[in-house]
Amino acid sequence: MTNIYALRNHFELHEYKTAITRADFEAHFKATKEKVTFTFGGWDGKSYHGESRTARVYRTDIKGYEDVRFIKVGKGLHYIEDALPILEEATGETHPSAEWLVDVLKSAR
Repeated sequence: MTNIYALRNHFELHEYKTAITRADFEAHFKATKEKVTFTFGGWDGKSYHGESRTARVYRTDIKGYEDVRFIKVGKGLHYIEDALPILEEATGETHPSAEWLVDVLKSAR
């Protein structure tokens, strides 16, 4: 995989270079049947003790990033960082962390 933040260079960024259009998201990211249990590691203001969530995995068709697992939570598009497992204190299980990549704008009407 290439540097994940270089993926942002494939898009025209909006909102102070933090967001992609809904059209770009729908053109380049497809939902799969795969699900992943992950944690935000506290930066969401809720998961300070590694509390986990489950989400559908998205894949991209952009060359070099086909094997990266992406998730969409709210307006945020995140990538799964398997190299940063975080312990969920309540269960003793470890889960990969989700790292923010870009926001996805609402579709233009």
